[in-house]
Amino acid sequence: MSSKAEVIRKWHDESWANPPSSAVEAAEKFFSDDYKGFDKDGEVISDKAAYIGMTQFIFDAFKDFKGVVHDISDEDGGAILTFHFEGTHTGDLDLSAMGLGVIPASGKRVVTSESKTMFMVEGDQIVASKPISGGLESLLAGIGAVPSSG
Repeated sequence: MSSKAEVIRKWHDESWANPPSSAVEAAEKFFSDDYKGFDKDGEVISDKAAYIGMTQFIFDAFKDFKGVVHDISDEDGGAILTFHFEGTHTGDLDLSAMGLGVIPASGKRVVTSESKTMFMVEGDQIVASKPISGGLESLLAGIGAVPSSG
């Protein structure tokens, strides 16, 4: 069995092998069928299908989108991924499922601040994730879809 950090590293590497299709394939492979995505307050905001859908929407809106890993460390119950996102908002971003509607292409180049997410891993499957800082919220703030938190 791999360490939790190794599972996250494999998922990330496979996700970025040939995006956007590889990102969907890696999520299908590494995310458990009962995966839960939490917000910072611990509320469930997505399941596996919603995660995959959001991934596709982001790649549609940011043709040059990438996630850059700074560090992956094993922690109690999971692994912490430290990263940032970057890309140019060249297409409409459909956030209707989040109640934010469709965000028209802004043409803005976004490089988010360093972000951290805790991934809970069981065996070789990602069963949950919870942002610690930044992440999608920073990306959305960068294009003006939500207010900046700092």
